[in-house]
Amino acid sequence: MNVSIKDVARIAGVSTASVSRVLSGKPGVGANTAERIRKVIEELDYRPNLGARGLVKRTTGNIAVVVPRGPFTLNNPFFSTIIEGIAKGIDQTDYNMLMSFTSLQQKRLLEIQAVDGVILFSPRNEELSLEWLESVGLPIVVVGSYIEESPFPCVRPDDEDGIRQAVNALYQLGHRNIGIINGPMSSMHSVRCLNGYKSTLLELGLDYSDENVFAVDEYDVFKATKGMASFLTEHRKITGVVCSSDHLAIGAIKAATEAGLMVPRDLSVIGADDVPISGYITPSLSTVHVDLLGIGKRATSILMDILQGKQIRKKDVVFKMEYINRSTTSVPRES
Repeated sequence: MNVSIKDVARIAGVSTASVSRVLSGKPGVGANTAERIRKVIEELDYRPNLGARGLVKRTTGNIAVVVPRGPFTLNNPFFSTIIEGIAKGIDQTDYNMLMSFTSLQQKRLLEIQAVDGVILFSPRNEELSLEWLESVGLPIVVVGSYIEESPFPCVRPDDEDGIRQAVNALYQLGHRNIGIINGPMSSMHSVRCLNGYKSTLLELGLDYSDENVFAVDEYDVFKATKGMASFLTEHRKITGVVCSSDHLAIGAIKAATEAGLMVPRDLSVIGADDVPISGYITPSLSTVHVDLLGIGKRATSILMDILQGKQIRKKDVVFKMEYINRSTTSVPRES
C-alpha cells in the first residue's frame, strides 16, 4: 500500500505542512514534534514522491557529479574516494546522484536542465569552458584546483603546500637532487604542484632544472609507467621524487623497478593525497594526507546550501595536507 504525506500527518497528529518542513529540513517545527514525525515516517517506511514534488517545485530531484576525461578516472582512487564522500553527503538528502563521464553526456545533462545542481571535478583548459558553464545557469560546485577567476565555489586540497612538505621531507633526509612526476599542465592541479615544487627548491637553496620534471599526458598510471621508467633511467642522479598524486607515485615505484632501481634504497618516492591503498602496498607509500572523504562531503554541503538559497561567503575552501612518513623514503644512496 502506498503511504502518503497525509497518512504521516494524520498518525503524527500534525498538519501536512509540518511534515513537509521536516522532510525539507526547514525550520518551524518544534524538536519534539519533528522527532515524532520522523518516527512515524520510519515506521510507515514513507518515501516522498520526488516526481510529484518536482512538478510542483519545478525541480528534478537529481544532482549531477561530472567527471571529465572519461570512465578511466574511476581507476584513480583520488576520484573514487571523493565520489564516496559526495555519495555519503547526498545520502543525507532527498536527492539522487547522476554521474556522467563523456563530454557529450555532460553537455546533454546540463543543457536540458536534467539536474538541479552540479558537483564538477575541475575540468581542463580544453574541456568545459567557464563561459559555457555560466551560460547553463545551474548551481555548480567545483572539486579540485580550478582557475582563480572561476565564479563557482571550489573545494580543493592545498596542492602547493602538500608538494612543499614532500620536498622538505626529502631534503631533511639529505636529498639534494629531487625530481617531480607531475600531471599535464592543462590541469590547474599540476600547475599548483609545479609551483610548489619550484618555490620550495628555491627556498632551500637548490637549483631548479626542467630536466628533473616529468609530466605525464594524463593521470593514467598504466599509460605513464613506461615513460617514467625511461625518465628515471636517463636521470640516475635523482635520488628522490615527489609525485602530484598517489596514483602516479605507485606508477613511479613500478617504473623504478623496471629501471633496475630499488625503492627506497636507490630512489625515495612520495605521493600526494593518501588514498586508502597507499598504506597497504609494499613498500607502503610515504605521502601527503588530505581528507578526501571530507572534500566530497563539503562540496555536497555547499551545493545544498546554494540550492536552499543561502549566501556562500567563502568560495575557495582549501583542505590542509599533512606529510605521512612510511616506507618509500630513506636517506639517499651513496654516490
